[in-house]
Amino acid sequence: MNKCFSCAVPPFCYYFFQKALTCLFALLITLTSVNAVANNVLSEEEKFRQLGNLVNTIMYMWNSPSGLSDDEITKLILASEIQQDSSEIGKVIKTVLYHLDGSLSTSDSKIPLDLAEEASPADWAYLKNINVSRYIALKAVFIMYKTANAHLDTGERLEYSIPLLYSLKQEALKTSDHHAVAIASIWLAMEYSEINQMKAVVEIEYALPFLKHIDLENGLETSLNKRMAHSWLADAYTTLNDYSRAVTHQQFVIEDSKEHDIATSYVYIGVINSLNHLQRFDDAFTMVDEAEQVSIKKQSAPQTLFSLWLKVSVFLHRDEPNDREQIIALTENLSHFEGIALPTNINLLPVLSALKTTYLALEGSDAEFKKAMDTLTSDFNSQAKHSSYSTSILLSKHALLSDLYRLRGDFKNALLHQHEYDFIRSQPNGSYAHLEELNIDSALQRDITINILQEMARLKDKQNLKLKADRFQALSFALVAVMSTFLLFWFWRRQRSRAKASEIDDLTGALFRRAMFKEIAKPMSNKIASCLVLIDLDHFKQINDRYGHVVGDEVLTKFGQVVRQRIRKTDKFCRYGGEEFLLYLHDTTEENANALLEDIKISLESHQNWSNTEATFSASFSAGVIQVKGERNINKIIKACDNLLYRAKSTGRGKIETMSFTAYLNENI
Repeated sequence: MNKCFSCAVPPFCYYFFQKALTCLFALLITLTSVNAVANNVLSEEEKFRQLGNLVNTIMYMWNSPSGLSDDEITKLILASEIQQDSSEIGKVIKTVLYHLDGSLSTSDSKIPLDLAEEASPADWAYLKNINVSRYIALKAVFIMYKTANAHLDTGERLEYSIPLLYSLKQEALKTSDHHAVAIASIWLAMEYSEINQMKAVVEIEYALPFLKHIDLENGLETSLNKRMAHSWLADAYTTLNDYSRAVTHQQFVIEDSKEHDIATSYVYIGVINSLNHLQRFDDAFTMVDEAEQVSIKKQSAPQTLFSLWLKVSVFLHRDEPNDREQIIALTENLSHFEGIALPTNINLLPVLSALKTTYLALEGSDAEFKKAMDTLTSDFNSQAKHSSYSTSILLSKHALLSDLYRLRGDFKNALLHQHEYDFIRSQPNGSYAHLEELNIDSALQRDITINILQEMARLKDKQNLKLKADRFQALSFALVAVMSTFLLFWFWRRQRSRAKASEIDDLTGALFRRAMFKEIAKPMSNKIASCLVLIDLDHFKQINDRYGHVVGDEVLTKFGQVVRQRIRKTDKFCRYGGEEFLLYLHDTTEENANALLEDIKISLESHQNWSNTEATFSASFSAGVIQVKGERNINKIIKACDNLLYRAKSTGRGKIETMSFTAYLNENI
């Protein structure tokens, strides 16, 4: 049979039959290999997910009030067998846990883990190929904790962490994975929040559309999620005094918390604080009622205590007839709250101390009130000292102390703490001002430029496929070069104009503080008599309280117009704080400065009709003037101006105090 078959079939047909069998066999082997590789990738993805969740659990749950103890964390580490894992995933996870342990552990609690050597770039690249979003989240955690361990000072840490997180974002952008980019942006925003709230807002708004809701199955890459982003935006807008926007984001946080049945009375503090500032007291009391219902449902004594403070805070801000009696009734008996502590992982004010001090502000003796205020101040300072993000705590401290002194009737100390509040708010980056100089441009603008350049590159590739002659290829390259040069020139001009605009206050047309100091550094060092003036609008808070912030803004705008109309190009005008302004008058004596300020004051006081209110009133200001000649220490000069300003305000406001810097030093003010 075989012989007959081989004779009957032509040789070339037999040849192709053999080839077909060979190809079929090769295809079966290939499909089997592909299936094995796919199963391996799936296995690696699951392993990466589980170990990523382990990192997330240790990071957020280790020794937290509702989290896991040392023994429970140890069991998780041992069960994962991570110590014996020499794979790429194992080496990276061990590296991250090692640095995380360095920040979170104490002498009594450490992760049972040894690290022979850190993961290599190749190990990290392996994880990136498995899951980009999880890789970016893990790399961000690694950057944060490694820089925190190496640089205990916050300013030093930010000098390293911000550029590294920025580079991580660029890496994510190249992957075109929107969620990965959003993760890098939200981690970057967390660090920006310490030095520049506007940069933090830009990064969070940029990330928000692509952030996911929290997902316990994928905890690491969703730990910074939509709810947290809305919460951070609310905090940022609160710091920027944009309370209307803050309310919008705070309401999202509340609704999302209720939807996932994790709402607590603590989540209401932001929205009630914003509604108080907007004088929407009826809405604030509605939110207080909700917070009380949540604390009742949870049967939580700490939350009940906190709900009580929320209600007192609304009465404290509204301060209508009978509100003080309500405060006394709510705060006179707090003994049943003694020993109750609020969660340590939430940056909340010392509530019990605040309630006691509020009662003593109305009913206590001077000695009792002073002692309570000292205790409250100490509690705030302790919280700020042990917090990585202390600015919000310090702002809360001075805002509350100002309110309590006002409640007591001590308006001098109330004004002092209001000034401290305004100073911190206007300079949230305080000792980290040098970090503003980090050479990191606008993320949004840069991404737009990258997209344009990428589109140009795609067009160039398409043209190159069609061109067959070197002559046309050379022309194509020349065209791209011209377009790139034009684009870079346009980008440079745009960046310059934006940088210039960012130095000027939109409301008053005045320079911001940093721009002012840069402008006057050289002229002040010349041997020419000039004057530095510190101006404070009189009773500006009363204008805001009585007529509203829109009218207050109109007063600021009018004041800016009057000043800019009367000063020369060589003079410089700066918004120094909320209602404080700095004026540099070049080649001017104190007599001439006094005459100019009187002219400005008369012009401002003559304006009594305002477009945003039917009420008629005039605004005035007090000023402290120091004549300088070649002095370089601007901080000492401003301090002298501030002392003269205080003297002017203490003699009845609407006054101008002038003095030469030499005379001021001789007086030893």
